[in-house]
Amino acid sequence: MRRLFALCLLACFTLASHAADAPSIRLIGIGKPAIILDSAALAAMPRTTVQAGAHGAPPTTWEGVSMLELLHRADAPLDQALRGRALASFVRVTASDGYQVVFSLSELDAAFGATKVILADHHEGKPLDAKDGPFRLIVPGDSRPARWEHGVISIEVVDGSTTTRASGKPD
Repeated sequence: MRRLFALCLLACFTLASHAADAPSIRLIGIGKPAIILDSAALAAMPRTTVQAGAHGAPPTTWEGVSMLELLHRADAPLDQALRGRALASFVRVTASDGYQVVFSLSELDAAFGATKVILADHHEGKPLDAKDGPFRLIVPGDSRPARWEHGVISIEVVDGSTTTRASGKPD
C-alpha cells in the first residue's frame, strides 16, 4: 500500500512539473483573477486564420485565436458595454523578454475600429518555432509589424480611466 501511495505521489509531482513547463499565457480582466490558458485550452477555442506578411515578405498563413475571443473570455467591456469610462480601457500584451504593446479596447471592438489581431500558435500549418512562439501576436493591418510581438506570456485588460478631469478637478 505504501508503495502504491509513493507511486501516486511521484506521478502527481511529475504531472505537475510538466504542466508548469507547458507553454501558457495569463489572461487578466479588469479586477478579475488571471486565467491561465495553455496550448490545449487555446486549441479548443474558435480558431482564426489570417494571411499576413512583414517587412515586404509575401503574405503567409497564421492561425490562432482572435484577440476578441480572448477579450470575451476576460469579460472585457465590449459591444454595448464599451461606453463612458470603459472607452479609456486598453489591452497590454507582454512578451517573455519584457516587450510590451498596447491596443485601445475600442480599436479592437467590432463596432469601433475592428482591428484584427490574433494570438497565433501556428504558421503555415506548423506550431510556431522557438524564435516566434510559442504564442505570437499577428496584426495584419499594421503597416509596420512592431506589434507582432513574439513570446507572448500575458494579455491584460487595463482600466485607463481616471477620476480627474484634464483641468485637474475631480469628476
